[in-house]
Amino acid sequence: MTINEYVKKYNYTFEEKPFNEVDNLVLSTIIYLNLHKYMSKDEKITIGELQKRYFKSNEPKTKQIFANKCACKLIESIETDRFKNITLYNYVYESDDYSQFGALTYEIGNMLYIAYEGTDELVSGWEEDFEMAYNFPVLAHKKAIDYLKKYTFKSKKIILGGHSKGGNLALVAAMQSNFILKNKIMKIYSNDGQGLRKTELESNKYKSIEDKLVHIIPQNSIVGLLFRHKNDTVVKANAVMLFSHIPSSWLIEDDHFIRDELVTSSNIFDKGMIEWLDKYDYEQRKYFVKEVFSVFRENGITSTVQLRNNFKDVVNIIRSSGKISDEVKDMFNELINIINIVRKENSK
Repeated sequence: MTINEYVKKYNYTFEEKPFNEVDNLVLSTIIYLNLHKYMSKDEKITIGELQKRYFKSNEPKTKQIFANKCACKLIESIETDRFKNITLYNYVYESDDYSQFGALTYEIGNMLYIAYEGTDELVSGWEEDFEMAYNFPVLAHKKAIDYLKKYTFKSKKIILGGHSKGGNLALVAAMQSNFILKNKIMKIYSNDGQGLRKTELESNKYKSIEDKLVHIIPQNSIVGLLFRHKNDTVVKANAVMLFSHIPSSWLIEDDHFIRDELVTSSNIFDKGMIEWLDKYDYEQRKYFVKEVFSVFRENGITSTVQLRNNFKDVVNIIRSSGKISDEVKDMFNELINIINIVRKENSK
């Protein structure tokens, strides 16, 4: 079953069945639901009340951006008191042309689950994700760290989590937290979230929370294999490549994800990305990200939907641009070669 079926069927209280990895994915998906339409910044409501407000709204039921579409389907599917009785508050969302950040606190008994919002399909949000290849901490990291300090000081137990970039933010917030907060953090779930640069992965701050990290990635993962990563839990999915990034594609049995192994194409991508990163220093990576995303903006490429649907055209735009240096074009061509090998393997 999928998370949409899980929230209909799993009718146990948290006293009967404790918080699990599937609950984590449910809560890290709900945050994609344009929550500013349903609750104020200082309001405290239950998921049941959120669902009622959603059904009363005129929210379009078809969305171009998969993350929001997945959250809409999930909130429509929730039927059991396990989820309807969870309280949510401290909602924060901020975005501009270069950064995006969202966070939400869920209260479950004497425990808090802090969810960080991931990147949707807007290219502006993805630019900050790729900034992580040469800069640490990025602006969203700083906001994630500040949120954890501001809103969870008095809590007894904390679980951090998020999907996509949200998982990376949860990891970094935990790494950068003080000793008192670290002791309150029980677990960190990164759901197909990006990894870290080698510098951060080998740091004492990472090692101080490594045993609490669960990095869940689908068998066809791409996003969760960006940068360096550890503590991987590979799960079965019913989609391939970027579509396996969608939370509703991950398959569940009872209260856990069905375990699997990375497919060949994902292993190829993982190895190729690490080799590409090792070949270039932080300054070279910076120029690459700045120049490529500048061309995206100049050509009206605003979402990854456009990138997927017009892949060859976008590649030609980059290759023919007079505003990109030869070095960056070479770096770009190396990445495209990796992607083409992965796509060829998936088509077998």
